[in-house]
Amino acid sequence: MEIFINERLVKRRAALGKYGSLLGLATLAGGLIASFYPQLFYVSLGALILGFLLSQLGSYNLQRWGRKPRADQVLSEALKGLDRKSRLYHYYLPAAHVLVSPTGLFVFTVKPQGGKVSCEGARWRQKLSFGRVLLFFGEEGLGNPAAELQYEMKQLAKFIFDRRPDLAKLSMRGAVVFSNPRVELNLQTPTVKVLQPKQLKAFVRGPEKAENQKYMKPEEREALIELFDEAVAKASANKKA
Repeated sequence: MEIFINERLVKRRAALGKYGSLLGLATLAGGLIASFYPQLFYVSLGALILGFLLSQLGSYNLQRWGRKPRADQVLSEALKGLDRKSRLYHYYLPAAHVLVSPTGLFVFTVKPQGGKVSCEGARWRQKLSFGRVLLFFGEEGLGNPAAELQYEMKQLAKFIFDRRPDLAKLSMRGAVVFSNPRVELNLQTPTVKVLQPKQLKAFVRGPEKAENQKYMKPEEREALIELFDEAVAKASANKKA
């Protein structure tokens, strides 16, 4: 399996997290000092609000892009050993994580949450814990993983249709992947496939019987790879420019 990671994007977002956090803390400190001077009340208030926003933006990006293992690293490790004809694309396409393999086209939405996460149909919840309260503002929210996955799949389908309408009818499969080994999932009829990393290979290699006829033809797979490789090449060209 070949793996393509947009390292430039990863480094840029990690740097945003690092420097955003530092700038936020510095701004908060300035606002705190200004608060001792009544004539600087509005300056202090503005600095405290701006510092808070910057520090939260920085903290969010640090957690998502600066800490290891990142989402792309978890997926790459979990899918290691797949057929050499497979290609895994991270952060180059409208969907963050896309796999093209002999068994089909796959989109993965990765969620880093730990603790107790429950799903009842289309409703998702994460149990509040003391640790989550401490990290609340900087931690990525759970949101609606199913909706996020469906949105990414829709965006990727549009990307393909706009460039290769002849490939628009190819089937696409997706899964929400919880990367944190400490997550406790309670799933009741989720609307999408929900997996942990250790389940990914089986999901990719063994589609359900009803989907066995949806395997891509070799020429379709090559056409998709050519299209996605163009996106990689374009991003690389922009980097050199």
